[in-house]
Amino acid sequence: MSWRLSNSGLRGLPIAIASCALGSLAAFAAEAPPPGSMNGAPPPLIKGTVVGKGGVEARTPAPDGLGETTARAGTAGEYAADKMTYVPWKDATVIKPLAVGTRVPAGSVVRTQNDETFDLDAAVARQPTVLIFFRGGWCPYCNAHLRDLQQSEPALRDMGYQLLAISTDTPEQLRAMASNGQFSYTLLSDVRLEVAAKFGLRYQLDERYIAHVKAKPDERAALAHVDLQEQTGGNMLTPAAFILDRAGTIRFVYANNNYSVRVKQSVLLDAARAALRSEVP
Repeated sequence: MSWRLSNSGLRGLPIAIASCALGSLAAFAAEAPPPGSMNGAPPPLIKGTVVGKGGVEARTPAPDGLGETTARAGTAGEYAADKMTYVPWKDATVIKPLAVGTRVPAGSVVRTQNDETFDLDAAVARQPTVLIFFRGGWCPYCNAHLRDLQQSEPALRDMGYQLLAISTDTPEQLRAMASNGQFSYTLLSDVRLEVAAKFGLRYQLDERYIAHVKAKPDERAALAHVDLQEQTGGNMLTPAAFILDRAGTIRFVYANNNYSVRVKQSVLLDAARAALRSEVP
C-alpha cells in the first residue's frame, strides 16, 4: 500500500509531491547486504531468492517518480508481507509521516555529536531547513544517501538552507561517521526516536531484523554489531526528507518504507527552490 499527498504550492513539481509506500519496507536490503560476514539472521528476502542474487542497480527509479535506490537493492518498488521471508516492522500502520502544511512538533530536541542539546525548533526558526531522517551509520543505503546529500549541500547552502540529518546513532557513532570530515552538514542523534515519533516515522522492529543488524560487521568499531534492542529499544524509523520554512511549516515531504529508496537529489533541489518562492495553501 502507498499514499501520496499533493502540494499545489510547489509549482513545476510533480503533483505527487509527498509519498510513502507502507508496504515496501521489506525492500531494505533484500538482496544487497553490506560487505562482510552475514553470520546470524539474514536480511528480509524475496521468497525464492538468496542473498546477493538478482535485484536492481543503484539509481533505479521508484514507481512514484520521486525516489530512487541509493545502492543495489532487491527492488525499487513496494513489497507485500506475503512476498517476503519476513518484514522488519511489527505494525506498519503506525508510520504516518507528517503532511505538507503541518508545523514542526513542539519540543523537538535531539543531541549533537558532542552530546549537547540541539533545539530543532529554534534552529528552524533561524533558517530554512532541509531535514533528513536516516536509519544509522550501519546502513549502507544511508551512507550512500548521505554522500549524495553532500553533493547537494553547496547548492542548498547557496539557496539559504541548512541541512540537518537525524538518525538513531549515538553521538559516539556520529563522531565515527564524521571522523574523516566528509560531511559539511550537521549530523544529529535521536537514539530513542522521540523526535522521529513526533514526525510519524517510528515503528517497532521484528526481532529477526534486530538480529540481522547485530550480526553486521563494520570497520568503524562504534558502528559494528549494533544492538538495536539495547540502543533504540527495538525501534526504527522510516527514512524521510522534509523541507521546512522558518515558521516551521513543512513545505515538502518524501518518505518511503523501502529503505533502499530515497528522494532523488534533483527532486529535492527543485522542491527547495519552489518552497522559497511559494506559499503553502
